[in-house]
Amino acid sequence: MRLSAVFITIFSLITFAQAENITLEHNVLKGKWHKSGDLLISHKDVTSGSFEIKIKYDLKPKGVMGRIISAFLKGEYIFNFPEDMLYEEGYENLEANGPVELIHEDKVAILKYLELVNIDGHIGAHKVEVRSKSTMSSKYPGGKWHIHLYYHPSIPSVGIFRSEIFYHGKAGEYNVVSIQK
Repeated sequence: MRLSAVFITIFSLITFAQAENITLEHNVLKGKWHKSGDLLISHKDVTSGSFEIKIKYDLKPKGVMGRIISAFLKGEYIFNFPEDMLYEEGYENLEANGPVELIHEDKVAILKYLELVNIDGHIGAHKVEVRSKSTMSSKYPGGKWHIHLYYHPSIPSVGIFRSEIFYHGKAGEYNVVSIQK
């Protein structure tokens, strides 16, 4: 009987771990140079106090300009978030303790708590900002891009149900908004 309890415990842990690694699928809303698209948010298992979150997008070009810049309508961002950001307590800690640096390979971004919001039917959602520190320069003092992420504990995996990506580049401002399917 003891052996079967061990197997049930192991099976439960494996099932829980798989449930935690759910990929969140988002629809991208229509934009200036894209008509729609898909955005996926996934994460790898927690290791040494952090976990890797990947935001991958693929947009469908709109109009002549959309086709010209189509190479930029597909890409991904990867960040190493603090482990506690898998849970609401991590967002509360971020609000209380202030911004933290996110480092992935040679890229650095700043994770900052913005506010508690009611949006897309989610009451008390946490809005945070990820801002590129690696792309800050005299020409781009705020970096070439920043992202707003909206977290709610009722959402599986990393809890992000909405994202807003803001580009600040030579071609001007460009925004991409996605909402969980």
